[in-house]
Amino acid sequence: MTDYLEMTDSQSSYQDVPDSALYSHEAEYALIGSMIQHPDLIDDAGGKLSVGDFHHPACAELFEVISALRSRGRAVDVVTICEARPYLADRQSSLAVAGLLVQNTPSAANFDEYGRIVKQRSVARRVIAAARIMSQRLIDGEPLDDVLSQGQQAWVSLEAEGLDSRRRYRFIKDILPEAIDGVDRRFNRTESLGFDTGLPSLDEFIPGICPGHVLVVAGTPGSGKTTLGLGIAERVAIVQNQPALVFSLEMTDVELVNRSLSSVGGVQLKRISEGHSMADDDWPRLTSAVNKLMDSPLIICDDSSLTLRDIRQICRTVKREHGLAFVGLDYIGLVNGDNKSASRYEVVTEISKGLKRLAKELAVPIVVLAQLNRGPSNRTNKRPTKSDLRDSGQIEADADVVILVHRDGESDAGKAGVTELIIDKNRHGPTGTCRVQHQGAYHRFVELIGNPYPSEDEVEIGRPLASKYKGRRGDEKF
Repeated sequence: MTDYLEMTDSQSSYQDVPDSALYSHEAEYALIGSMIQHPDLIDDAGGKLSVGDFHHPACAELFEVISALRSRGRAVDVVTICEARPYLADRQSSLAVAGLLVQNTPSAANFDEYGRIVKQRSVARRVIAAARIMSQRLIDGEPLDDVLSQGQQAWVSLEAEGLDSRRRYRFIKDILPEAIDGVDRRFNRTESLGFDTGLPSLDEFIPGICPGHVLVVAGTPGSGKTTLGLGIAERVAIVQNQPALVFSLEMTDVELVNRSLSSVGGVQLKRISEGHSMADDDWPRLTSAVNKLMDSPLIICDDSSLTLRDIRQICRTVKREHGLAFVGLDYIGLVNGDNKSASRYEVVTEISKGLKRLAKELAVPIVVLAQLNRGPSNRTNKRPTKSDLRDSGQIEADADVVILVHRDGESDAGKAGVTELIIDKNRHGPTGTCRVQHQGAYHRFVELIGNPYPSEDEVEIGRPLASKYKGRRGDEKF
């Protein structure tokens, strides 16, 4: 379609460019015409668009004049526009141009759609410009990591700008039907609130690990935080058959798979690692575990050099190509920062904030493993609290749920594997403590059978009273 606004020779190149994914002059004309016809639309456009969003220079200039008139509280029509600026930069009469736009505007009722088209085309142009800048910086010899880091920030910003602002807020009347439908589906058990942990005593505190939530599992080295986090991921992938992505910055993927084989099959990890000590009845269990894991969408990344940018990119790729329902990170203290000069506190703070944003963006729960500082070991009461989280208090602030894994290695109960799971923060439910059995040989947690608060003598595995309270035997987990 030929432009109906005259252009100067210096702008003649526009005439040779057809409407495309990069601009729509018709939408720009209609938008300006609608604003002149109905000045009450100006404020709405001003909140979404800027002068730089317009490709046609005459439209950009008219938008600037109209916005300025509105901000000064003056009336907006073709006469006031001409009074404010008789001629445009290309020497066309602003009165004639504005009148032509008003006359040819199809319908001001479609104003929102015109604005959406103009904004999206603007973002598309800036995406190309950003790509060209990145290419030139690489050609100029700048480090790839620096270019990618700044490029990633540019993409996120442009992606946010490309969203329809109407999608960023909703009236409660529009949300209520969705909420009530969710209650109805859960009442009829056609939908669950989120993923369960596989530990009923823990699920009493956390009715579901929900999309967009961040669940922090923290503990000292050897407490079992990796076992708990991996166990939840296994349950999502095997029982729910949903894609679960696990980032392991501490162990290799083979080490994690061996743990899963032990946990799922009920085969002692020591025997799997040694190989030669496998017993006859271990092989069927191992075969069963292999079959279950082979058919499960459990995805593992063991790159120890990951940054938040890498994690975000991998998550997006997995979701696009395979779907994604769950993310686990072991553990946040090992994630590298993009800013080499920042302190560790600053790095972890930014990573924590980024993980929370990522959970909401991808609509998946993220289970983040974290270390505790030495605070509990210096106290008479060794039980940790959420304030003992290491590196940054932002981890606690961003978490929807904080679970502290605590096992008193000096008590008989602790030596027997009895472990406290302390729910010290829970935005959507109660806080409290439950006790579970850590089966170290199989690297998994199971329920304690019997009294949830037994005495130390009663829970010690191998003693006469222990059979009343011990966890399940080393059989298959799922």
